[in-house]
Amino acid sequence: MEHEFKLRGKTVRIARDIRNIKLQEFADMLGFDNGYLSNLERENMTISRKNEIRIIRGLRKHLKVTDAELVAIQIILENAEGKFDE
Repeated sequence: MEHEFKLRGKTVRIARDIRNIKLQEFADMLGFDNGYLSNLERENMTISRKNEIRIIRGLRKHLKVTDAELVAIQIILENAEGKFDE
């Protein structure tokens, strides 16, 4: 079984919150509109592959979030939502 990492908006929000970075501040770092980033974080919109790459780069560069931290946050989220109960 092959799994591909797909960044979730909730993961971005939690990573940003852990680093105490405000939404507007991170949106400015990425060059995104804060309303757009807010919608992504609330998962009202899906993240395009292009923007997923931009966000991951921003998390790494500006917030010093590691790939391992992103994966751990995402696993915790999915476990909390019951996605691993199958």
